[in-house]
Amino acid sequence: MNNKLIISALLLGLTASAAHATSLNVRHEFIPEAGEKAARHRDRLIISHRFDNGIGISEEVKWGYEKDSVNFGEMKSVGHETKIGYNYTINEDFKLQPAYALDSSSSAIVHKFDLKGVYKISDNWNASLRYRYGMKVPSNDSPNSHYSQVNFVTAYKMAQYKVGVDFEGKFEQSASSGYDGDNNYLNLVNLFAEYQGWDNGWCPFVEFGLTSQNTHQSTAGKDQYVPRYRVGLKYNF
Repeated sequence: MNNKLIISALLLGLTASAAHATSLNVRHEFIPEAGEKAARHRDRLIISHRFDNGIGISEEVKWGYEKDSVNFGEMKSVGHETKIGYNYTINEDFKLQPAYALDSSSSAIVHKFDLKGVYKISDNWNASLRYRYGMKVPSNDSPNSHYSQVNFVTAYKMAQYKVGVDFEGKFEQSASSGYDGDNNYLNLVNLFAEYQGWDNGWCPFVEFGLTSQNTHQSTAGKDQYVPRYRVGLKYNF
């Protein structure tokens, strides 16, 4: 059923007329060791495309490593995500973007339902607010779980640079996944910057965030904010 839904949505997008935008996004992520939690390296690649009719599609593939260092001989898949969305223009300053994503890994499938509003404050400054409802279906006999997530992002463009910040709040059903046990919490604060001065379509970017982690396996809940470093490259064509 889910596969049929995704295939139908992709075919609908492909029936659009001319292409509006296509992009590639490759990124490396590093989270250092904290408490009992080992350091982690992750890589991912996203290809996305938006058509003139407002429909957008994307595919994300993710890799990790068996140990806490980058060793290409020990790479492993950590899942992939397929997404379909729609860009609805209310007026020249405000857009609504509903979307559905299917995130699949060896341990679970996660259904993600998004509703995002994007507002252009000025030619150089914008802000967005996204609500996400997620349903996690484990591959074993564990019960399904649910979460709600809210992201507020604002970004400002100055000359050849764009800088911004992302605040993420997450409200999870499982008592062991909330910050300090069963409390709702600020899950992430993420700063980002990118350089947009190249005329060839390439755009390098960096991110620094503080993300909540469960650093002691004997304690339920995410008990500490840990730094997260990202570096990547976008290509638009």
